[in-house]
Amino acid sequence: MDFMEKTRQRFHLLDAYRGFVVLNMIAYHFCYDYFVLFSGEGNWIFNKNVYIWEQYICISFIFLSGFVWNFNTNHKLKRGLIVSFFGVLITLVTASLGPDIAIYYGVLFLLGASMLILIPLSKWLDKLPSVGVFLVALFMYLFTFSIPARHVGLHRLRLIKMPDYLYEHQFLVPVGFLKEGFVSADYFPIMPWFFLFVAGYAFNRVLNDRGFFEREEFLKTATIKVPILDFIGKHSLFFYIIHQPICMGILTIIF
Repeated sequence: MDFMEKTRQRFHLLDAYRGFVVLNMIAYHFCYDYFVLFSGEGNWIFNKNVYIWEQYICISFIFLSGFVWNFNTNHKLKRGLIVSFFGVLITLVTASLGPDIAIYYGVLFLLGASMLILIPLSKWLDKLPSVGVFLVALFMYLFTFSIPARHVGLHRLRLIKMPDYLYEHQFLVPVGFLKEGFVSADYFPIMPWFFLFVAGYAFNRVLNDRGFFEREEFLKTATIKVPILDFIGKHSLFFYIIHQPICMGILTIIF
């Protein structure tokens, strides 16, 4: 039985870190809206530092979501369905507002799908060495990172070109085979990001197998509450849903 199942401890420091990542996400989207949508400075997103900032947010959010998936022992299906529902809702709302801000297969789609896929998959993965699952998942994330750009390799190093016919079908777009002409303001396909989610899940298992979560020094640190960040982290879905309308509203008033 997992340690979390026995103690029902909540690691508030993880909530705080998630809250910190959410604040970074809000700040990034506010800057994106300001520079790209309102100021017309489209090159802003190609700045190296901006790219690093964006990747830090994405990697942290998805890896952490996979990491804490193990802790939600009784409501995995419910959580996955809720996140997927809001992913569909955001698609419907943004698509109705215009093609420039329409979101198809965004981060909530990815997280909801990952949660649901991992429910049956974990029954098989739990039987495998946790370190091996972590290393393979991390490798697959790096190997498939450029799948939407029609290559596989090592992160952004494109080594092998994928067959063009894989990118001719709309139904393969959510998997990562980006069809020409497809546009989305936020795109997180199954490949490569599901593998990062699995890496987070497996890393949790690595620590759990070694009794890391039961160590007294860890518990003293991990159960510390950080005001505001702890609250934001616990309600990250809510803040994700409301932050863009608020950002757009503020910038609309300013401009």
